[in-house]
Amino acid sequence: MKFEVVKEFLDDVGAEWAEIDDEVHLDADVFYQVWKYLGQPDLKTCVREEEVIEPGSYDPPEKKYVKTKKIKIKKIYFETLDGKKIVTDYSDFQKLLAH
Repeated sequence: MKFEVVKEFLDDVGAEWAEIDDEVHLDADVFYQVWKYLGQPDLKTCVREEEVIEPGSYDPPEKKYVKTKKIKIKKIYFETLDGKKIVTDYSDFQKLLAH
C-alpha cells in the first residue's frame, strides 16, 4: 500500500499523527489499527538514541536546561510501497499484542 491509503485511513478514523523526516509517528493503538487494515505487513525494529532533560536541571539565569542524558528507545515500524516508515513505540505495541 502507498502512504496515500494510510493517510486516508488515518483521516477516516480521526487519528492524530506526526511526520518527522519521512517517518509517520503514531500512537501504538492507531499503529495497530493501520497495521491490521493493511494486512499486517512485515514489521521491523530499530533502536533510537534520544536526548532527554534531567528533572530539575533548568538554570533560570542561563534560561536553558543544563543536564541532559541520552536514552535508547526501541521502535517498531513497517514501510509503505512509496518508502514512508510508519513508526510507533515497541513496548507499547507489544502490550497491545499481549491482550
